[in-house]
Amino acid sequence: MLDLILSAVQAIMQVMVIVLVGSILYSRGYIDNEKQKWLSKLNLFFFTPCLLFSNIASVISFEKLLAYWPIPVFYCAFTLISWLLCQAVVPMFGVDKYYRRFILACVMFCNTNSLPVAIISSLAVSEAGKTLYWGSDDNQDMVSARGISYTLFFGLFCNILRWSYGYNLLQRKNEDDDTIVEDGGSTHSSSYGSINDTSRRSSSATMSDQRSEDVEANKADSPMHKKSRETTNLLDQGQSKPQVQAQPHLSSWVQCLKAIDKYMSPPLYAALLALFVGLCPPIKHLMYNPDSFFYASVTKAIESCGKASVPIVLVCLGAQLKSIRETQHENSPKYRQPVSLSIFIRMVLTPLCVLPLVYAFAKYGSKWSELANDPMFIVSMIVVGCTPTAINLAQITQVSGIFEEEMLNVLFWSYGVICIPVCTFVVFLALYMVNSMY
Repeated sequence: MLDLILSAVQAIMQVMVIVLVGSILYSRGYIDNEKQKWLSKLNLFFFTPCLLFSNIASVISFEKLLAYWPIPVFYCAFTLISWLLCQAVVPMFGVDKYYRRFILACVMFCNTNSLPVAIISSLAVSEAGKTLYWGSDDNQDMVSARGISYTLFFGLFCNILRWSYGYNLLQRKNEDDDTIVEDGGSTHSSSYGSINDTSRRSSSATMSDQRSEDVEANKADSPMHKKSRETTNLLDQGQSKPQVQAQPHLSSWVQCLKAIDKYMSPPLYAALLALFVGLCPPIKHLMYNPDSFFYASVTKAIESCGKASVPIVLVCLGAQLKSIRETQHENSPKYRQPVSLSIFIRMVLTPLCVLPLVYAFAKYGSKWSELANDPMFIVSMIVVGCTPTAINLAQITQVSGIFEEEMLNVLFWSYGVICIPVCTFVVFLALYMVNSMY
Protein backbone atom coordinates (compact mmCIF):
# COMPACT_ATOMS: atom_id res chain seq x y z
CA MET A 1 0.00 0.00 0.00
CA LEU A 2 2.78 2.43 0.93
CA ASP A 3 4.72 1.56 -2.23
CA LEU A 4 1.64 2.26 -4.30
CA ILE A 5 1.08 5.66 -2.71
CA LEU A 6 4.74 6.60 -3.12
CA SER A 7 4.74 5.51 -6.78
CA ALA A 8 1.71 7.65 -7.62
CA VAL A 9 2.98 10.67 -5.66
CA GLN A 10 6.46 10.46 -7.24
CA ALA A 11 5.00 10.29 -10.73
CA ILE A 12 2.84 13.35 -10.16
CA MET A 13 5.67 15.24 -8.46
CA GLN A 14 7.77 14.81 -11.62
CA VAL A 15 5.24 17.06 -13.32
CA MET A 16 4.78 19.51 -10.45
CA VAL A 17 8.53 20.09 -9.93
CA ILE A 18 8.92 21.39 -13.50
CA VAL A 19 5.81 23.54 -13.05
CA LEU A 20 7.39 24.98 -9.89
CA VAL A 21 10.56 25.81 -11.83
CA GLY A 22 8.47 27.75 -14.34
CA SER A 23 6.87 29.69 -11.50
CA ILE A 24 10.29 30.55 -10.05
CA LEU A 25 11.62 31.65 -13.44
CA TYR A 26 8.65 34.00 -13.81
CA SER A 27 9.17 35.43 -10.31
CA ARG A 28 12.85 36.11 -11.06
CA GLY A 29 11.97 37.91 -14.29
CA TYR A 30 13.43 35.40 -16.75
CA ILE A 31 10.01 34.78 -18.34
CA ASP A 32 7.32 37.39 -18.94
CA ASN A 33 3.95 37.21 -20.69
CA GLU A 34 5.34 38.05 -24.13
CA LYS A 35 8.05 35.41 -23.84
CA GLN A 36 5.44 32.86 -22.75
CA LYS A 37 3.42 33.49 -25.88
CA TRP A 38 6.51 33.30 -28.07
CA LEU A 39 7.62 30.06 -26.41
CA SER A 40 4.14 28.53 -26.71
CA LYS A 41 3.96 29.36 -30.42
CA LEU A 42 7.43 27.92 -31.00
CA ASN A 43 6.40 24.78 -29.12
CA LEU A 44 3.14 24.46 -31.04
CA PHE A 45 4.73 24.87 -34.47
CA PHE A 46 7.95 22.91 -33.94
CA PHE A 47 8.66 20.94 -30.74
CA THR A 48 5.18 19.41 -30.30
CA PRO A 49 5.03 18.18 -33.93
CA CYS A 50 8.46 16.59 -33.40
CA LEU A 51 7.18 14.84 -30.26
CA LEU A 52 4.07 13.49 -31.98
CA PHE A 53 6.00 12.34 -35.02
CA SER A 54 8.62 10.45 -33.01
CA ASN A 55 6.08 8.87 -30.64
CA ILE A 56 3.59 7.79 -33.30
CA ALA A 57 5.91 6.72 -36.12
CA SER A 58 8.02 4.57 -33.81
CA VAL A 59 5.02 2.73 -32.31
CA ILE A 60 2.49 2.32 -35.10
CA SER A 61 2.45 -0.64 -37.51
CA PHE A 62 -0.16 -2.82 -39.19
CA GLU A 63 0.58 -5.64 -36.74
CA LYS A 64 -0.04 -3.42 -33.73
CA LEU A 65 -3.16 -1.97 -35.31
CA LEU A 66 -4.54 -5.51 -35.43
CA ALA A 67 -3.23 -6.71 -32.06
CA TYR A 68 -4.07 -3.49 -30.20
CA TRP A 69 -7.60 -3.12 -31.55
CA PRO A 70 -9.09 -2.75 -28.01
CA ILE A 71 -7.15 0.51 -27.53
CA PRO A 72 -8.99 2.57 -30.20
CA VAL A 73 -12.23 0.97 -28.97
CA PHE A 74 -11.47 2.15 -25.43
CA TYR A 75 -10.55 5.59 -26.71
CA CYS A 76 -13.83 5.93 -28.60
CA ALA A 77 -15.74 4.69 -25.54
CA PHE A 78 -13.96 7.10 -23.17
CA THR A 79 -14.48 10.01 -25.57
CA LEU A 80 -18.16 9.17 -25.97
CA ILE A 81 -18.56 8.93 -22.18
CA SER A 82 -16.95 12.36 -21.74
CA TRP A 83 -19.15 13.90 -24.42
CA LEU A 84 -22.33 12.38 -22.96
CA LEU A 85 -21.42 13.54 -19.45
CA CYS A 86 -20.96 17.09 -20.72
CA GLN A 87 -24.26 17.03 -22.60
CA ALA A 88 -26.07 15.70 -19.52
CA VAL A 89 -24.42 17.68 -16.71
CA VAL A 90 -23.66 21.11 -18.19
CA PRO A 91 -27.30 22.06 -18.98
CA MET A 92 -28.31 21.10 -15.43
CA PHE A 93 -26.12 23.91 -14.04
CA GLY A 94 -27.20 26.51 -16.61
CA VAL A 95 -23.68 27.22 -17.85
CA ASP A 96 -23.31 30.12 -20.28
CA LYS A 97 -23.22 28.96 -23.92
CA TYR A 98 -19.88 30.73 -24.33
CA TYR A 99 -18.23 28.29 -21.91
CA ARG A 100 -19.78 25.02 -23.11
CA ARG A 101 -17.13 24.27 -25.70
CA PHE A 102 -14.47 25.13 -23.13
CA ILE A 103 -15.88 22.55 -20.70
CA LEU A 104 -16.21 20.01 -23.51
CA ALA A 105 -12.53 20.43 -24.44
CA CYS A 106 -11.38 20.14 -20.81
CA VAL A 107 -13.37 16.94 -20.26
CA MET A 108 -12.78 15.20 -23.59
CA PHE A 109 -9.02 15.72 -23.86
CA CYS A 110 -7.00 14.30 -20.98
CA ASN A 111 -3.29 13.95 -20.35
CA THR A 112 -2.13 10.94 -22.37
CA ASN A 113 1.58 11.67 -22.42
CA SER A 114 3.57 13.13 -19.52
CA LEU A 115 1.50 12.04 -16.51
CA PRO A 116 0.41 8.48 -17.50
CA VAL A 117 3.88 7.63 -18.86
CA ALA A 118 5.43 8.86 -15.60
CA ILE A 119 2.93 6.91 -13.48
CA ILE A 120 3.34 3.70 -15.49
CA SER A 121 7.14 3.96 -15.50
CA SER A 122 7.17 4.47 -11.74
CA LEU A 123 4.77 1.58 -11.15
CA ALA A 124 6.83 -0.80 -13.27
CA VAL A 125 9.97 -0.31 -11.16
CA SER A 126 8.19 -0.24 -7.78
CA GLU A 127 7.40 -3.16 -5.51
CA ALA A 128 3.75 -2.81 -6.44
CA GLY A 129 4.71 -3.39 -10.08
CA LYS A 130 5.25 -7.11 -9.48
CA THR A 131 1.49 -7.57 -9.65
CA LEU A 132 1.70 -6.41 -13.29
CA TYR A 133 3.80 -9.34 -14.50
CA TRP A 134 2.31 -11.24 -17.44
CA GLY A 135 3.72 -14.74 -17.27
CA SER A 136 6.61 -16.28 -15.36
CA ASP A 137 9.31 -14.90 -17.69
CA ASP A 138 8.15 -11.28 -17.37
CA ASN A 139 10.31 -8.57 -15.78
CA GLN A 140 10.14 -4.89 -14.87
CA ASP A 141 11.67 -3.67 -18.13
CA MET A 142 9.15 -5.62 -20.20
CA VAL A 143 6.28 -4.38 -18.02
CA SER A 144 7.41 -0.78 -18.44
CA ALA A 145 7.89 -1.15 -22.21
CA ARG A 146 4.41 -2.65 -22.66
CA GLY A 147 2.76 -0.02 -20.51
CA ILE A 148 4.42 2.88 -22.33
CA SER A 149 3.57 1.27 -25.68
CA TYR A 150 -0.11 0.98 -24.69
CA THR A 151 -0.14 4.58 -23.47
CA LEU A 152 1.51 6.03 -26.58
CA PHE A 153 -0.78 4.03 -28.85
CA PHE A 154 -3.78 5.39 -26.94
CA GLY A 155 -2.29 8.88 -27.16
CA LEU A 156 -2.05 8.53 -30.93
CA PHE A 157 -5.84 8.64 -31.32
CA CYS A 158 -6.20 11.28 -28.62
CA ASN A 159 -3.66 13.56 -30.30
CA ILE A 160 -5.33 13.29 -33.69
CA LEU A 161 -8.70 14.35 -32.27
CA ARG A 162 -7.21 16.92 -29.87
CA TRP A 163 -5.26 18.74 -32.56
CA SER A 164 -8.20 18.76 -34.99
CA TYR A 165 -11.55 18.96 -33.20
CA GLY A 166 -10.10 20.13 -29.88
CA TYR A 167 -7.94 22.75 -31.57
CA ASN A 168 -11.02 24.07 -33.36
CA LEU A 169 -13.08 24.12 -30.15
CA LEU A 170 -10.60 26.48 -28.49
CA GLN A 171 -10.27 28.94 -31.36
CA ARG A 172 -11.80 32.41 -31.22
CA LYS A 173 -15.15 32.54 -33.01
CA ASN A 174 -16.95 35.54 -34.51
CA GLU A 175 -19.62 35.39 -31.82
CA ASP A 176 -16.94 35.61 -29.11
CA ASP A 177 -16.17 39.21 -30.11
CA ASP A 178 -19.84 40.06 -29.59
CA THR A 179 -19.67 38.50 -26.12
CA ILE A 180 -16.55 40.52 -25.31
CA VAL A 181 -18.17 43.80 -26.38
CA GLU A 182 -21.32 43.08 -24.37
CA ASP A 183 -19.43 42.12 -21.22
CA GLY A 184 -17.21 45.18 -21.24
CA GLY A 185 -14.15 44.41 -19.12
CA SER A 186 -14.90 40.73 -18.58
CA THR A 187 -12.25 38.04 -18.47
CA HIS A 188 -13.22 36.82 -21.94
CA SER A 189 -11.11 39.47 -23.62
CA SER A 190 -8.08 39.12 -21.40
CA SER A 191 -5.31 36.62 -21.69
CA TYR A 192 -4.33 36.79 -18.03
CA GLY A 193 -7.08 38.88 -16.46
CA SER A 194 -8.31 42.42 -16.98
CA ILE A 195 -5.61 43.79 -14.67
CA ASN A 196 -2.79 42.60 -16.92
CA ASP A 197 -2.00 45.35 -19.43
CA THR A 198 0.26 43.21 -21.58
CA SER A 199 -2.36 40.58 -22.18
CA ARG A 200 -4.99 43.21 -22.75
CA ARG A 201 -2.90 44.70 -25.54
CA SER A 202 -2.34 41.24 -27.00
CA SER A 203 -6.04 40.45 -26.90
CA SER A 204 -6.93 43.84 -28.35
CA ALA A 205 -4.46 43.28 -31.17
CA THR A 206 -6.09 39.96 -31.94
CA MET A 207 -9.53 41.56 -31.99
CA SER A 208 -8.26 44.42 -34.13
CA ASP A 209 -6.81 41.99 -36.66
CA GLN A 210 -10.08 40.14 -36.86
CA ARG A 211 -12.11 43.32 -37.17
CA SER A 212 -9.83 44.61 -39.94
CA GLU A 213 -10.39 41.32 -41.73
CA ASP A 214 -14.14 41.78 -41.30
CA VAL A 215 -13.88 45.31 -42.73
CA GLU A 216 -11.99 43.97 -45.73
CA ALA A 217 -14.60 41.24 -46.18
CA ASN A 218 -17.46 43.77 -46.03
CA LYS A 219 -15.54 46.01 -48.38
CA ALA A 220 -15.18 43.14 -50.81
CA ASP A 221 -18.93 42.53 -50.72
CA SER A 222 -19.89 46.18 -51.21
CA PRO A 223 -21.67 47.20 -54.47
CA MET A 224 -18.81 49.44 -55.61
CA HIS A 225 -16.26 46.71 -55.08
CA LYS A 226 -18.44 44.13 -56.80
CA LYS A 227 -18.88 46.44 -59.76
CA SER A 228 -15.15 47.02 -59.99
CA ARG A 229 -14.49 43.31 -59.67
CA GLU A 230 -17.01 42.51 -62.39
CA THR A 231 -15.39 45.06 -64.70
CA THR A 232 -11.99 43.54 -64.03
CA ASN A 233 -13.35 40.08 -64.75
CA LEU A 234 -14.78 41.26 -68.08
CA LEU A 235 -11.43 42.71 -69.04
CA ASP A 236 -9.73 39.45 -68.08
CA GLN A 237 -12.20 37.50 -70.17
CA GLY A 238 -11.39 39.59 -73.19
CA GLN A 239 -7.66 39.09 -72.71
CA SER A 240 -7.39 35.42 -71.78
CA LYS A 241 -10.30 33.04 -72.14
CA PRO A 242 -8.42 29.83 -71.25
CA GLN A 243 -7.59 31.24 -67.80
CA VAL A 244 -11.27 31.86 -67.08
CA GLN A 245 -12.17 28.31 -67.97
CA ALA A 246 -9.51 26.89 -65.64
CA GLN A 247 -10.34 29.26 -62.77
CA PRO A 248 -13.52 27.52 -61.43
CA HIS A 249 -11.74 24.17 -61.25
CA LEU A 250 -8.76 25.70 -59.44
CA SER A 251 -10.99 27.72 -57.13
CA SER A 252 -12.92 24.65 -55.98
CA TRP A 253 -9.69 22.89 -55.04
CA VAL A 254 -8.42 25.95 -53.15
CA GLN A 255 -11.70 26.27 -51.24
CA CYS A 256 -11.61 22.57 -50.38
CA LEU A 257 -8.04 22.83 -49.08
CA LYS A 258 -8.90 25.93 -47.06
CA ALA A 259 -11.90 24.16 -45.50
CA ILE A 260 -9.69 21.22 -44.51
CA ASP A 261 -6.96 23.51 -43.19
CA LYS A 262 -9.41 25.11 -40.74
CA TYR A 263 -9.49 21.85 -38.78
CA MET A 264 -5.77 21.16 -39.12
CA SER A 265 -2.84 22.23 -36.98
CA PRO A 266 0.95 21.68 -37.13
CA PRO A 267 0.82 18.79 -34.60
CA LEU A 268 -1.98 17.14 -36.56
CA TYR A 269 0.00 17.39 -39.79
CA ALA A 270 2.90 15.77 -37.95
CA ALA A 271 0.64 12.99 -36.62
CA LEU A 272 -0.69 12.21 -40.10
CA LEU A 273 2.84 12.19 -41.52
CA ALA A 274 3.88 9.84 -38.71
CA LEU A 275 1.00 7.50 -39.57
CA PHE A 276 2.16 7.43 -43.18
CA VAL A 277 5.75 6.68 -42.15
CA GLY A 278 4.76 4.06 -39.56
CA LEU A 279 2.41 2.21 -41.91
CA CYS A 280 4.85 2.24 -44.83
CA PRO A 281 7.46 -0.46 -44.00
CA PRO A 282 10.22 0.71 -46.41
CA ILE A 283 10.11 4.28 -45.10
CA LYS A 284 9.86 3.16 -41.47
CA HIS A 285 12.84 0.85 -41.95
CA LEU A 286 14.77 3.75 -43.44
CA MET A 287 13.87 6.04 -40.53
CA TYR A 288 14.04 3.62 -37.58
CA ASN A 289 16.63 1.01 -38.49
CA PRO A 290 19.52 1.60 -36.03
CA ASP A 291 22.03 0.94 -38.82
CA SER A 292 20.40 3.46 -41.15
CA PHE A 293 22.05 6.79 -41.90
CA PHE A 294 18.72 8.62 -41.46
CA TYR A 295 18.13 7.06 -38.02
CA ALA A 296 21.39 8.40 -36.60
CA SER A 297 20.87 11.83 -38.12
CA VAL A 298 17.28 12.82 -38.97
CA THR A 299 15.29 10.53 -36.66
CA LYS A 300 17.48 11.19 -33.62
CA ALA A 301 17.33 14.93 -34.28
CA ILE A 302 13.51 14.83 -34.37
CA GLU A 303 13.41 12.76 -31.16
CA SER A 304 15.75 15.22 -29.41
CA CYS A 305 13.56 18.17 -30.36
CA GLY A 306 10.41 16.29 -29.33
CA LYS A 307 11.78 15.67 -25.83
CA ALA A 308 11.81 19.43 -25.26
CA SER A 309 8.05 19.78 -25.84
CA VAL A 310 6.66 18.58 -22.50
CA PRO A 311 9.19 20.48 -20.31
CA ILE A 312 8.47 23.68 -22.26
CA VAL A 313 4.72 23.23 -21.75
CA LEU A 314 5.22 22.62 -18.02
CA VAL A 315 7.57 25.59 -17.58
CA CYS A 316 5.11 27.87 -19.39
CA LEU A 317 2.29 26.46 -17.27
CA GLY A 318 4.15 27.33 -14.06
CA ALA A 319 4.92 30.84 -15.32
CA GLN A 320 1.32 31.37 -16.40
CA LEU A 321 -0.06 30.19 -13.06
CA LYS A 322 2.27 32.55 -11.21
CA SER A 323 1.19 35.37 -13.50
CA ILE A 324 -2.46 34.66 -12.73
CA ARG A 325 -1.88 34.70 -8.98
CA GLU A 326 -0.01 38.01 -9.12
CA THR A 327 -2.37 39.89 -11.43
CA GLN A 328 -5.72 38.71 -10.13
CA HIS A 329 -6.59 38.61 -6.44
CA GLU A 330 -9.94 36.91 -6.78
CA ASN A 331 -11.38 34.57 -9.39
CA SER A 332 -14.17 36.02 -11.49
CA PRO A 333 -17.50 34.46 -10.47
CA LYS A 334 -18.39 34.24 -14.15
CA TYR A 335 -15.85 31.54 -14.94
CA ARG A 336 -15.62 29.95 -11.49
CA GLN A 337 -18.57 27.71 -12.38
CA PRO A 338 -17.21 26.34 -15.70
CA VAL A 339 -13.78 25.78 -14.12
CA SER A 340 -15.16 23.81 -11.17
CA LEU A 341 -17.60 21.92 -13.38
CA SER A 342 -14.84 20.92 -15.82
CA ILE A 343 -12.76 19.53 -12.97
CA PHE A 344 -15.72 17.73 -11.39
CA ILE A 345 -16.70 15.95 -14.62
CA ARG A 346 -13.11 15.14 -15.63
CA MET A 347 -11.78 13.99 -12.25
CA VAL A 348 -14.85 12.55 -10.50
CA LEU A 349 -17.62 11.50 -12.90
CA THR A 350 -15.37 10.18 -15.67
CA PRO A 351 -13.41 7.73 -13.44
CA LEU A 352 -16.72 6.41 -12.08
CA CYS A 353 -17.62 5.40 -15.65
CA VAL A 354 -14.15 4.28 -16.77
CA LEU A 355 -13.46 1.83 -13.93
CA PRO A 356 -16.52 -0.43 -14.48
CA LEU A 357 -15.96 -0.45 -18.25
CA VAL A 358 -12.34 -1.60 -17.96
CA TYR A 359 -13.28 -4.12 -15.27
CA ALA A 360 -15.88 -5.66 -17.59
CA PHE A 361 -13.28 -6.01 -20.34
CA ALA A 362 -10.79 -7.61 -17.95
CA LYS A 363 -13.38 -10.14 -16.83
CA TYR A 364 -15.04 -11.02 -20.13
CA GLY A 365 -12.73 -9.73 -22.88
CA SER A 366 -10.28 -12.65 -23.03
CA LYS A 367 -12.57 -14.32 -25.59
CA TRP A 368 -11.81 -11.58 -28.11
CA SER A 369 -8.33 -10.30 -27.18
CA GLU A 370 -5.35 -11.64 -25.24
CA LEU A 371 -4.73 -8.11 -23.93
CA ALA A 372 -7.52 -8.75 -21.42
CA ASN A 373 -5.10 -11.14 -19.67
CA ASP A 374 -2.32 -8.54 -19.37
CA PRO A 375 -2.49 -6.76 -15.97
CA MET A 376 -0.38 -3.90 -17.35
CA PHE A 377 -2.92 -3.27 -20.11
CA ILE A 378 -5.79 -3.06 -17.62
CA VAL A 379 -3.88 -0.62 -15.39
CA SER A 380 -2.80 1.45 -18.41
CA MET A 381 -6.36 1.85 -19.69
CA ILE A 382 -7.57 2.91 -16.25
CA VAL A 383 -4.75 5.43 -15.86
CA VAL A 384 -5.18 7.05 -19.31
CA GLY A 385 -8.95 7.21 -18.80
CA CYS A 386 -8.76 8.98 -15.43
CA THR A 387 -5.98 11.54 -15.89
CA PRO A 388 -6.58 15.32 -15.61
CA THR A 389 -7.11 17.73 -18.48
CA ALA A 390 -4.33 17.77 -21.08
CA ILE A 391 -1.64 20.36 -20.38
CA ASN A 392 -1.34 21.04 -24.13
CA LEU A 393 -4.72 22.78 -24.04
CA ALA A 394 -3.06 25.69 -22.23
CA GLN A 395 -0.72 25.96 -25.19
CA ILE A 396 -3.68 26.12 -27.60
CA THR A 397 -5.57 28.74 -25.57
CA GLN A 398 -2.48 30.90 -25.24
CA VAL A 399 -1.85 30.90 -28.98
CA SER A 400 -5.53 31.46 -29.84
CA GLY A 401 -5.96 34.16 -27.16
CA ILE A 402 -9.18 32.82 -25.61
CA PHE A 403 -10.06 30.89 -22.43
CA GLU A 404 -6.47 31.35 -21.19
CA GLU A 405 -7.21 32.30 -17.60
CA GLU A 406 -9.97 29.71 -17.31
CA MET A 407 -7.72 26.94 -18.64
CA LEU A 408 -4.87 27.88 -16.33
CA ASN A 409 -7.17 27.67 -13.32
CA VAL A 410 -8.44 24.26 -14.46
CA LEU A 411 -4.87 22.99 -14.75
CA PHE A 412 -3.76 24.57 -11.47
CA TRP A 413 -6.52 22.97 -9.42
CA SER A 414 -6.40 19.70 -11.36
CA TYR A 415 -2.66 19.10 -11.01
CA GLY A 416 -1.85 21.10 -7.90
CA VAL A 417 -4.70 20.00 -5.63
CA ILE A 418 -6.96 17.23 -6.94
CA CYS A 419 -4.58 15.11 -9.03
CA ILE A 420 -2.52 13.57 -6.21
CA PRO A 421 -5.38 12.14 -4.10
CA VAL A 422 -7.58 11.15 -7.06
CA CYS A 423 -4.80 9.55 -9.13
CA THR A 424 -3.42 7.75 -6.07
CA PHE A 425 -6.85 6.31 -5.33
CA VAL A 426 -7.44 5.37 -8.99
CA VAL A 427 -4.07 3.61 -9.30
CA PHE A 428 -4.70 1.80 -6.04
CA LEU A 429 -8.07 0.55 -7.33
CA ALA A 430 -6.45 -0.53 -10.60
CA LEU A 431 -3.75 -2.53 -8.83
CA TYR A 432 -6.27 -4.01 -6.44
CA MET A 433 -8.42 -5.03 -9.42
CA VAL A 434 -5.63 -6.84 -11.28
CA ASN A 435 -4.29 -8.38 -8.07
CA SER A 436 -7.67 -9.94 -7.33
CA MET A 437 -8.32 -11.12 -10.90
CA TYR A 438 -4.97 -12.53 -12.08
